Amino acid sequence: MNDENEKLKVCCEYCDSYVDADDNEVCPNCGAPLREAIIKAETKRRLEKIDEEEKQRKILQEEREAKDRDDIFDLIKTVAGSAAGGAIAGGLARAAGEFLKEDLKGAFKKK
Repeated sequence: MNDENEKLKVCCEYCDSYVDADDNEVCPNCGAPLREAIIKAETKRRLEKIDEEEKQRKILQEEREAKDRDDIFDLIKTVAGSAAGGAIAGGLARAAGEFLKEDLKGAFKKK
C-alpha cells in the first residue's frame, strides 16, 4: 500500500508513462489529461487505507477475544481447583470423622 505522504504516481492512459500526479494535471510527455488516472489512483489509495484499517480492526478484535477466552479458562481452572480442593478436604474431614467416631466407640466399650 502507498504511504499517504508518498507522492501519487499515475500511468498516463495514452502513452503509458508514469507521472507524478501531485505536480501534473496533464502528462508532460504527451499532453493528455491525467484527471481520470488521478481520480482512480486516489480512490485506490483510499480503498487500500480502508482495507488496512479493517484488517487492523479485525486483528485487534481477535486478540481481545483470545484474551477473553484465556481469562475465562483461567477462571474456570481456578474455580474447578477450588471446588476439587474443597471436595477433597471435605472427603478427608468426613473420613477422619468416621475414623475418630469408630475409635471413640472402641474406647468406651466395656471390657
